[in-house]
Amino acid sequence: MVKKSDFILRLLILFFIAVLLLTAGWMMRSFPVFIFGGIAPLFAIADYAKTDENFWGSSELILLALTASLFSAHFFSLNFLVASITEAIVLTLAFVAYSVVHQNLGVRPGKFTIIIFWLGVEYIFLKLPFHKSIIFLSDAVQGKPEWLRWNQYTGYLGATFWILICNFFLYLALLKKDQGLKGVFLALTLIFILGPIIISYGSAGAPIKKTEMISLYHEQPLASGNLYSKQGEIIPRVTAIISMAILLLAMVKSKTQKSK
Repeated sequence: MVKKSDFILRLLILFFIAVLLLTAGWMMRSFPVFIFGGIAPLFAIADYAKTDENFWGSSELILLALTASLFSAHFFSLNFLVASITEAIVLTLAFVAYSVVHQNLGVRPGKFTIIIFWLGVEYIFLKLPFHKSIIFLSDAVQGKPEWLRWNQYTGYLGATFWILICNFFLYLALLKKDQGLKGVFLALTLIFILGPIIISYGSAGAPIKKTEMISLYHEQPLASGNLYSKQGEIIPRVTAIISMAILLLAMVKSKTQKSK
């Protein structure tokens, strides 16, 4: 049995690694490679939040790490401290929702649901009136537009999915306990990081910018012949619907279990 002191130490190590990598990823926007590893420790912390005993302590560490991440994204401006905390609280709900789903539906949905919930949350953020003050995970790689020419087809928030899936595979390769095929997942991490970059350098056209996304949803629509104007942010829109379906299923299962 793992000692409580060792358990706490393990969580704190994961927390500090997450804060260090996420902060470095946001501060080094000219080469934001660390953002592809900063969320992986949060996936590992979520492993400890699956039980009622560890739920709040683990969730609080995720909240603190995301707050530090978003605060660094605002270059530590105190004017955005409250906004960073508020946004971090909502994003932490993606991990909380995963824990709730795990407790009610078991292991089948898997930790990939965190990615689905996160993207769903970003889509909700996009639809809010104060969308301009929101930091999207895709913003972390906006300083490298030459990496993102493929987002003409996925939408601006396609980069959020890209970052999350790379972190997910890194978590499976290095941080998930009793995980086989670690070499395979490490290879997949490298493929999913480098593949879209290589594809982008071989693609023509300009990537979708954040201003274009905001314009499509809140201001003047883009040209009608533009593919993006027709499909918009297709990935987070679909995941928002899937998120609601998963949560509804978990709620129904919970009520069914209580009635027995």
